[in-house]
Amino acid sequence: MEIHVVKSGESVYSIANLYGVSWQKIVSDNELANPNQLVIGQTLVILPGTRQHIVRRGESLYLIAMEYQVRISDIINANPQITDPARLAIGQTITIPPRNIRFGPIEVNGYAFPNIDMEVLRKTLPNLTYLSIFSYQVNADGSLDNIEDVPLIQAARSFRVAPLMVITNIGEEGGFDSDLASIILGSTTIQDTLINNVLRVLEEKNYSGLDIDFEYIYPSDRENYNNFLRKVVARL
Repeated sequence: MEIHVVKSGESVYSIANLYGVSWQKIVSDNELANPNQLVIGQTLVILPGTRQHIVRRGESLYLIAMEYQVRISDIINANPQITDPARLAIGQTITIPPRNIRFGPIEVNGYAFPNIDMEVLRKTLPNLTYLSIFSYQVNADGSLDNIEDVPLIQAARSFRVAPLMVITNIGEEGGFDSDLASIILGSTTIQDTLINNVLRVLEEKNYSGLDIDFEYIYPSDRENYNNFLRKVVARL
């Protein structure tokens, strides 16, 4: 990724030519409401090597792969929304992966609030391995505050991204609560209740895994926290 600072006389099109990417990709990545009005000094995110192709009449994945000198399998992997490679729609936007992959495979996790703009989420999901939905707040009795996470889980699944349930020790005032964590970590009964509630949500909502995000834990609760993590892992 590179950051480009707009200079006098530049346009989205000239910047796209400079980096060898499509102007549509720059507009999409930077969510430019008016691509024709750039401001001198404005910063733009440039993702080199990633291009967008608009499917034309009569085109197939084979022809598109030949045009860009990439493998069909790489195009399919870069576009999880393609469910039937033999049937492309005219006007469909396809991400063209770079020809020379310089790095090995990576796993990428992203966090999202339940109220995220779904269009922003759909643009981001092709680049993720995991989607951590933030968050289920834990109560002192081991119960969980419910969140509206089903649309995010369904969206993640549609892009073959693994949704992760996130639990936190965020208190009523909105910050991470050390005392709340201490109450939970100091009681095996509350821990058992919490774990049972977590397992129920994981199953009911078809989550792929769990992210325990307890922060600002007292140093005296360190060993209790480690034991709690071991207990959770044993139950998953």
